[in-house]
Amino acid sequence: NGYRVLRVRTGNSGRFQNAVEATKPDVVHAHGIWEHVRPAWQAARTANARFALTAHGTWQFLNSTPGMESWWRRLRFRWYYHTGWRHMVRNADAMIALNAVEEDAHRALGAKKVYRIPNGVDCREFKSAGHPSLPKEFNLPGQYLFYAGAVQTQKGVFTLLEALIRLKENKIIPHVVIAGDGPESDKAKSVAEAKKLQIQFLGRVDRQYMPRLMADAALFVLPSENEPFATVYLEAMASGTPCVGTDTGGTPEIITDGQTGFLIPVGGAEELAKVIETVWGTAEGEALCRQMGNEARQRAADHFDWSILVPRLLNAYVAEE
Repeated sequence: NGYRVLRVRTGNSGRFQNAVEATKPDVVHAHGIWEHVRPAWQAARTANARFALTAHGTWQFLNSTPGMESWWRRLRFRWYYHTGWRHMVRNADAMIALNAVEEDAHRALGAKKVYRIPNGVDCREFKSAGHPSLPKEFNLPGQYLFYAGAVQTQKGVFTLLEALIRLKENKIIPHVVIAGDGPESDKAKSVAEAKKLQIQFLGRVDRQYMPRLMADAALFVLPSENEPFATVYLEAMASGTPCVGTDTGGTPEIITDGQTGFLIPVGGAEELAKVIETVWGTAEGEALCRQMGNEARQRAADHFDWSILVPRLLNAYVAEE
């Protein structure tokens, strides 16, 4: 579609900078807080381009992610956050904050040109009906709960499993579909097998199938320990599927509790079990999911469709103040 995609080997910041400079961009927009941001900043300055920066994850969020267990790595990024990152934040032409927590954190670092612009979704791609059929090998049931994301503790997969164990003790056994892979996939599968839970692990799923998987689900569940602004909730909502998330990070800015989905505490397996029990297996529960799904679709279209957010991004790219 007229865009060039450049792939550079991890750690080769010099080649990355050369690739950026060769495109002669008007704007360099770096996303995240990891190693590619500094080379992008340097490339923007060399190419005399404007520099925009999205803060995808505050330091508090990074502390909860895999790979940050090492004290040396934590110390390194704490130093980086308060030195190089602070300098780039203060001097960026546009600082994009995904949620209120990040906006406050980066204003405290001295950022002046801060724009609160969330992640978005294409509501033409993610919709409630009109999708191609899924491959037969998926063999999905007529009704299921859906989890999509990395299979690891930080994403709340074991909170989900604990909730399912509690439900089984009460003779409630919903079918759960998990799309994704991760460092704790084997552990999750072992728990599911040992407890005889009705879980279907699809592994990594081709992107083209996600809209249909979202639309066919009764409920989307991702009880993460923290999320800056999870696009996957937007995709579920645009598909007419209510979501369950945790009341941390940017998630409360996406899910309206009791209206477009449910918010539970971090690690709230008991609360999650109660939510699933409310909506699963009864006509009243199905009607509630349909009602909440319709409101979720409307909220996604009104607030998070890219047609609304792109003009705001473009304005941030060119604004002088």
